[in-house]
Amino acid sequence: MNNNADPFGKILLAKIHIKGHIVFQGEHPIASGAYEVDYIAYEAYEVTPLHEGFADAVNKFPTEGLNKWELNIAQNLLAKTFPLFVLVTGKVFAEYDLIYIYNYMLFNGSRNVDGRGFDKPENRPTNLQIPLIRKS
Repeated sequence: MNNNADPFGKILLAKIHIKGHIVFQGEHPIASGAYEVDYIAYEAYEVTPLHEGFADAVNKFPTEGLNKWELNIAQNLLAKTFPLFVLVTGKVFAEYDLIYIYNYMLFNGSRNVDGRGFDKPENRPTNLQIPLIRKS
């Protein structure tokens, strides 16, 4: 997945490769066929800076066990402390979200308006965002 600095996807910041499993927890009342899911990243969490400004910014954060961030060089953050992404040594990254497929489109949960992350089941979103991709 690529993260962008602009809403039109013209300025690439970083590529993030997260690998693990999706655990379906049950239906959610927002729509028939919507489910609560847990994204558990226990196989990979790699970040590759694609913009010099991003690399410079992440180099300002204290890190242990990581190299200096450089353009187009991936670093594995799996179970490592990285404050920018709220990652903690020894802890597997997890997000608690929603998933819904309707009319060949994929929807995830809409971000919480108060800025809370999806880091706990009680912070799971309660609304759906605009469609992400068309399902083929």
